[in-house]
Amino acid sequence: MSTNIKIFGTLISVSFLLIVGLVIRYTGAADVATTAEITNEPPTVDTIRFSTTAYGADDLTSSGILPNVGTDRTIHINGVMSDANGENDIASSTINLVFHKTTSTNICLADNNDCYVINSCDTNYTDGDDTQIAYNCEVPIQYFIDATDAASIYAEDTWTAYVAVEDLATAQGTLTATIEVNSLLALNLPDAIDYGTRTLGEVSSSTTNVETTITQRGNTKADVQVSGGNMACTALGSLATSTQAWALTSVGHTASTILTDTLVATERNIDLRTDESNELDVNLYWNIAIPASGVKGTCTGSNTIAVIAQPAGPLMVQYDGGPYDATGENRNNGGYYRTVTIGTQTWFKDNLNAGVMLASGTTEPTNDSTIQKWCYDNSTTNCDNEGGLYNWNETMGYVTTEGAQGICPTGWHIPTDNEYKTLEIFLGMTQVEADATGWRGTDQGTQLKVGGSSGFDGVLAGNRNSSGAFGNQGSSANLWSSSISGSDAWIRNLLSVFETVYRNTIDQDFGFAIRCLKD
Repeated sequence: MSTNIKIFGTLISVSFLLIVGLVIRYTGAADVATTAEITNEPPTVDTIRFSTTAYGADDLTSSGILPNVGTDRTIHINGVMSDANGENDIASSTINLVFHKTTSTNICLADNNDCYVINSCDTNYTDGDDTQIAYNCEVPIQYFIDATDAASIYAEDTWTAYVAVEDLATAQGTLTATIEVNSLLALNLPDAIDYGTRTLGEVSSSTTNVETTITQRGNTKADVQVSGGNMACTALGSLATSTQAWALTSVGHTASTILTDTLVATERNIDLRTDESNELDVNLYWNIAIPASGVKGTCTGSNTIAVIAQPAGPLMVQYDGGPYDATGENRNNGGYYRTVTIGTQTWFKDNLNAGVMLASGTTEPTNDSTIQKWCYDNSTTNCDNEGGLYNWNETMGYVTTEGAQGICPTGWHIPTDNEYKTLEIFLGMTQVEADATGWRGTDQGTQLKVGGSSGFDGVLAGNRNSSGAFGNQGSSANLWSSSISGSDAWIRNLLSVFETVYRNTIDQDFGFAIRCLKD
């Protein structure tokens, strides 16, 4: 009996110890690890402002941006961007801006006319809370930047600021805003016209005229009007206004336009500057006819040169055989060619009609100082209406340099095969299609023909074959490029019954039409 009692007591003691142990374990303290993963959120560009100063609060959106005369103007595109993961999730080096003419798109190549690429912008991390950054991008716009306001030739376009930023995980945020760039009508005019010392009865010639330079200082197509007045002489008499004359080329008094007391448009037609490196200069030439008697001494007076804007319509080019007047509205053999801008290229909208007509289709042109052309069926009316036909050597001015000026006017050239591809790709061809030969693309031919959506107005003027026969007027348009392949040259062909465009090489002796492309 005593033995059983001992055993029971032992069991009780063990049970007590177990209970105490459990109490101690569940009432003690312990360090427990915790984890949570926060997902990355892309940054955002919250605001864009067009300002006159760094981080400025003024906004030019309502007024538009007006360039400075003859020099650059720095504008500031600024605003706020955010990152919900904290401002330090954004490196300032990832903030960039493309300020571009809207139709040029944000993948444009840097160009002072239509595309400004800014890869480095200033930042201020102290503005706002710890998720916000203020940014400021300086844009030095040139005075010849393309205008897009109602008075410009790009009135249907605008300018776009495309701001982009990346966080440390390369997630991107972007924002765009648009604004107009305003027209700036500005030319640098001559200070004086000095005829120098002249003798009684002297009539100035092409070697003794006075050349004055006019420089484009704005972004607007411009013309100048001129008028004059009498020049009083210190010793005897005066020189009437009509003794002076002006011209667009270096000719003598007899071939110039007599100056009057009333402002007259010279139709000098100063274009928009597109050359990044060289200023756009044009000249006016002045002549004088000194009376045989009745004047002596130093004669002084005043002429007026007034700057006026050209119409906001398409650029008109004055050149030999141009079928239109200066407005581009009246077809009257007025000496002007219409133009059309398609993508980044500006083309003649009319076939070239420079030079003199050859006697017949079997008469070959020669390498001399005269431009020679065939007219379909030996009819000058066909040349006036649809342009001339030229063999490749005459087209190129008897040089073989791809992209040469050829018989196009100064500032224009014979398009290369690749430049035709650029046109076709802009109108919807793929690169593979453009590189192929034969009939390529979808409806690019329809777009390029007269009445097509591109505005190219490819007239179906026919051709002259290598044996001297004319054919295909009304059904075919054939255009030279300046690119050669062996003894042949690359061409383009449009047919009335096809919607596509033909590309291949052909004998250089054929007579085809020419479209000039702006440099």
